[in-house]
Amino acid sequence: MSAPSEPLRLLLLADDASWTAQLDACLAQLGQNVSVISAPSWAVASSLLENPRQALLLSTPACLPAADDSQLPLILLLESEPDEAPPGVCDWLVRGNLTPDALRRCLRYARERQQMQDALQLLAEQDALTGIANRQGFQTLLAARLAESEGRGVTLGHLDLDNFRHANDALGYQGGDSLILQVVARIKAELQNGDQLARLGSDEFALLLDTRRDPQRAERLATRLTAALAEPYWVEGESLLVGCSLGLAHARVGSTADPLMWHAHIAMQQAKSQQGCTFHIYDERVNRSARNRADQEGELRRALRRDELELHYQPRLCLESGRIVGLEALVRWQHSEHGLLYPNEFVPLAEESGLIVPLGYWVISRALRDMQWLRGLGMPALHMAINLSFRQFQDSQLLPTLRRLIDERGVDAQWLEFELTETAVMRRSDQVQQTMLALARLGVRFSLDDFGTGFSSFVHLNNLPITLLKIDKSFVGGMGERAENRQLVRAMINLAHNLNLQVVGEGVENTEQLALLRQFGCDQVQGYLISKALPLNELARFLVIGLRQPLLGFKL
Repeated sequence: MSAPSEPLRLLLLADDASWTAQLDACLAQLGQNVSVISAPSWAVASSLLENPRQALLLSTPACLPAADDSQLPLILLLESEPDEAPPGVCDWLVRGNLTPDALRRCLRYARERQQMQDALQLLAEQDALTGIANRQGFQTLLAARLAESEGRGVTLGHLDLDNFRHANDALGYQGGDSLILQVVARIKAELQNGDQLARLGSDEFALLLDTRRDPQRAERLATRLTAALAEPYWVEGESLLVGCSLGLAHARVGSTADPLMWHAHIAMQQAKSQQGCTFHIYDERVNRSARNRADQEGELRRALRRDELELHYQPRLCLESGRIVGLEALVRWQHSEHGLLYPNEFVPLAEESGLIVPLGYWVISRALRDMQWLRGLGMPALHMAINLSFRQFQDSQLLPTLRRLIDERGVDAQWLEFELTETAVMRRSDQVQQTMLALARLGVRFSLDDFGTGFSSFVHLNNLPITLLKIDKSFVGGMGERAENRQLVRAMINLAHNLNLQVVGEGVENTEQLALLRQFGCDQVQGYLISKALPLNELARFLVIGLRQPLLGFKL
């Protein structure tokens, strides 16, 4: 066994002094840089030890320390060979078999096992790319620092890069790794002795700052740090700007790790609501706001479980026949305290929290059930349009779940229509195209909602299985104000028809808008002039009246 740079210390806890003499005799023959510290108890022995990582513990069964007291590799000293390996020990020595060679092998094995465990622990607590602590390692560091300082002079920072995933997609993983290494180098350049840096996730970092001597240091550091990270990065010969958001939380006396990390995360989210590289310092008012948001998320989860949601349906009118040809399903939340809530009051929360996926499946299931119910009343087949979130569109279970729901309800898939926003379609056009084609093979059709508000390319639209374009109500509503707005709507309709797409005008509120859309050749309309969104029973009565005669008193 090669001698370590520091002497290997053996802590000997034995109720029989003859063990010390026997070990000393064996070590003398080995001639190695090893010393023995004998003590009556673990408390005394540990106080004599300067570097625990260079020590092995040898103990007789009667003197074993409590399991939580010693983290040292343990070699058990026995009078006879055990029937099976004693639990919790690296190895054991039997008095009658103790020779210099046996001792050498035992010490080498225990030391190598400890080194392997240290290496595994380092891998478990260290980020492989940057060499700094990872989330697990940082939580250990933070807990130790808070226990040591009792919360005094500790500031925690939570830093998140803005748009890193977009940069990673554009640069590739090697370029993304290069960017992360540059970020870490810039952060380290601003830190001092006593500070710690960790990588919590792909683009999230934690900073443990020592502010014992200067409580205002954290704010000055944040100013310098956000300025440094705002400078351009060079990756594979290209200049790149990446924003950042930094949240700071000052520990208090008695602070523990989890609440402090939550406070820093809240402050980071507050910084993210601003533009550019910014930082924000946690305060209790922000905490109350975050708690309210968490409460709202919990309420929405319960609403899904308790069936407190409902669907209203807005009819869609064909301008050629004057008949209702489609419905748009719009979710509502019948809140126990706040009454009927509209999508803009809870769908953004569902998007942020991930609840949009189960919410979307609930909408699909309920809409298919109501389609089946309407057909049971003898209603003609109508297209059922359902808004599909981009997050749900990415869910791997979308296709099998939809296939199962369609089979369960016995609905013809050709009457099911998914509405995607223009921005969502363009975010990842290749992935969107593959998913849309797979769904289209079931018979489902697609419409593009809010057309004109995003960044669509007609080349991409022509490659997607889209049947309808829905012109956003902001364009329809502006037709009466300026001739340019009317020309824009006319151009949209003509372009869509050139691509063999039908056009739906949204937000029609008066007969003037209706007449202009008819003049421009628009195919369908929806809006308050036709009908507001109706609960299912009211919708059924509305449709019965519409079956008797064309709506609006005339056939268009």
